[in-house]
Amino acid sequence: MLTLLQTIGRSVIDTLGRLLAPAFEPPLIPLRHLGSLTIFFLWIVLVSGIWLLIFFDTSVHGAYLSVEYLTHEQRYLGGIMRSLHRYASDAAIITLALHMLKEFSLDRYRDNRWFSWFTGVPLIWLLIPLGFTGYWLVWDSLAQYVALTSAELLDWLPFFTDSMARNFLSEASLSDRFFTLLAFLHLIGMPIILVFGIWLHVFRISGPAINPPRKLMVGTLLCMLALSLIYPAYSQGPANLAQVPESLGIDWYYLLVYPLVQLYSPGVVWGLLGGITVLLLAAPWLPPARRAAPAVVNLDNCNGCERCVDDCPFDAVAMAPRSDGKAYELEAVVDPELCISCGICVGACPTATPFRTRSALVPGIDLPDLSALALRETLHTVSQGLTGSPRVLVMACQGSDAAKRFKLTGTGILEVQCMAQVPPSFLDYALSRDLAAGVLLAGCPGGDCRYRLGSQWTSQRIQRQRDPHLRQRVDNTRIALAWESPWSDYQDPVRLLDAFGRSISDSPDGKAPKTLASPIRRRFIRPLALVASYGLLALVTGWLSNSPPYQLLNPGQAMIALSFSHAGQRLHECHTLTQDELDKLPPNMRALTDCPRERHPVQVELRVDGEVVYQDSLLPSGLWDDGESSIYQRVTVSAGKHRVFIGMRDSGRTEGFDIQQEVQMDLSERQNLLVELDDLTQRFLFR
Repeated sequence: MLTLLQTIGRSVIDTLGRLLAPAFEPPLIPLRHLGSLTIFFLWIVLVSGIWLLIFFDTSVHGAYLSVEYLTHEQRYLGGIMRSLHRYASDAAIITLALHMLKEFSLDRYRDNRWFSWFTGVPLIWLLIPLGFTGYWLVWDSLAQYVALTSAELLDWLPFFTDSMARNFLSEASLSDRFFTLLAFLHLIGMPIILVFGIWLHVFRISGPAINPPRKLMVGTLLCMLALSLIYPAYSQGPANLAQVPESLGIDWYYLLVYPLVQLYSPGVVWGLLGGITVLLLAAPWLPPARRAAPAVVNLDNCNGCERCVDDCPFDAVAMAPRSDGKAYELEAVVDPELCISCGICVGACPTATPFRTRSALVPGIDLPDLSALALRETLHTVSQGLTGSPRVLVMACQGSDAAKRFKLTGTGILEVQCMAQVPPSFLDYALSRDLAAGVLLAGCPGGDCRYRLGSQWTSQRIQRQRDPHLRQRVDNTRIALAWESPWSDYQDPVRLLDAFGRSISDSPDGKAPKTLASPIRRRFIRPLALVASYGLLALVTGWLSNSPPYQLLNPGQAMIALSFSHAGQRLHECHTLTQDELDKLPPNMRALTDCPRERHPVQVELRVDGEVVYQDSLLPSGLWDDGESSIYQRVTVSAGKHRVFIGMRDSGRTEGFDIQQEVQMDLSERQNLLVELDDLTQRFLFR
């Protein structure tokens, strides 16, 4: 099942990668920067939110008016900021979801990477409430729905003895203090916790990419601005607690589960959310990944150069004082809890050279499961089976999709843990010893390395920008990096091998052939594809932010809401203690009367035109069953004239009612009829 899910996920990511490839240079493909793009969108949300806060009125009656002022009176500043605030929030959910899908499908969430995945799951529980409290603050019809449904979800939890939802059934129940508290949580409290959570999420990553490339930041910002101008965000009419909105355009990114509360129940929704959360938290161990042996240090060949420390993407290698008495000051030390056996440190070690013949090929740092010596031996074996002219050696990551595709071509494949595990001296060795006429490094698609920095370090080493670099004597045109242009234009392995073979054959120019679409792409296709890609992001973001509409009530319907708290009568009458009974009690417990704390459940029945539409027995609250029984229930009825009867018994009687009332009501369409109990007059109130 796990393999199937990951295969489906990789198919989705690969399809998106192929769609985005014509629009972006490989280093700028958004799929490589999903985590940092999410953070960038949150920065946009923060900056635009600060502007909105300056003009926001944290009061029941002023909240909606202040947002409307920003939207219409400040159309080209406040209005854009409001739209930018909403759409950047939605775009953050898109990139976050794709980020999780990519990490899961590429198996980057298990083994020693569990910490980043595990700490990332709670960030969802911070980001989603941060979003729907923002809708709450607007206090329009959508906010009314969000507030009521959120309260229904919270009421199901055992932490509250009184119903929160009843506070959103009548204007008299709301206060300005509540909006002030909500604004504090949305604008200060939860963002601070979110920032700390993001820091914890990347805590164990060496040099995390917090910000995407500048060109990508500019492009996404312009995309959100264009969307804000073309399709601005508007409120959906002021909140009116006396009426139920018939239809709403809800944000499906943040409010996806809210319709489930009406379709099923809050308990089912909590069960669904809790189950998904537990599954995500436990995913790194369902099942646990097979742990490869961590890198090992051979002090006989380690001179403390620190290159392995500089190149390790996971801070798994550190320098420590020398322990073997040699003249060098430092030695490399591997933390097995952080090492994920990627081999990038081996590719950085200057002693991992295959040209060593007088001594055994044992570099200063090596992988036990795929040592440099085994790599050299496999290189010789694979090169002997190379056929065709010219002979091309392909290096691919173990178990990758690229390795599987190239194997189907019948060419010789040398599988390594990561492209950066191969020191440049191995490429020099293969070409200078005539083991191959050219070397094709397949790598991860788009350069999105499974081990974060492998593709980047490999490119810099081949381009002689990073130590250990490729020697000047080596013709680097005989080395192809499949994730970089022009080779990234060839998606099919056969075409890629053919193009690379022609580039290293004895042709007159000896240069790499240009792809058929290369000149046109740069001038016409790439800009058009870029606009199309950002347009697709804007379309998906804008449409799902309030479409398709959600129907709360059918035409011609109204709502009856029951909401009150009432303490049932005591199970037993109070008993006056005799003098003998008092004498038997400690002095501090000698009360004249003994009143049992337990109370009867409260039975409630609602009838409309003689038909029972609601009936329940409400248990008393409290550890000793001595508190009030609370009810909150909404019932949908047809609009028009009805005979409404409500009865309640709190004395434990089995027949009849202790309090009952029947009224004739003419319910208008979408009316929200509130039924409450006045304990002083023992009468029901219909509002």
